[in-house]
Amino acid sequence: MSFLQWILIAVVFGAIEVFTVGLWFLWLALSALLVAAGAALKLLPGLEGQLLVFAVFTLLFIIFTRPLVLKFFKSNDTASNVNALVGQHGISLSSIAPLEYGQVKVNGEVWTAVSHQEIEEATRVVVAGIEGVKLLVEKADLETNE
Repeated sequence: MSFLQWILIAVVFGAIEVFTVGLWFLWLALSALLVAAGAALKLLPGLEGQLLVFAVFTLLFIIFTRPLVLKFFKSNDTASNVNALVGQHGISLSSIAPLEYGQVKVNGEVWTAVSHQEIEEATRVVVAGIEGVKLLVEKADLETNE
């Protein structure tokens, strides 16, 4: 196969990776690019040698680099949206009694809140969790800054 055919194969695998984002076809595309370079430099003249090098590089990439890349992507996961509010401090805008809803202001936004304890208006609170679309809040401990 010529190096242009390997480039085409790499482009096809790259396009599939863009749509799947499973980090499988990326390694196939990179292997195809390496074989294309080898074919262009006349280092891999025969189809059998090209396929062997393609298979070896693909296996090496999948076995040794894919786990590292997946670990990197997973380690950069950060809480977003409403989950990022857990642990944030706010202020109660109304009194909140157990089994009753109230309102709190957290990061400049007003949220419906529920609590398992009695919380008076204008009390500093901390978001302990999320229950549906409501924040579960507790009184903030002023001494430990929680």
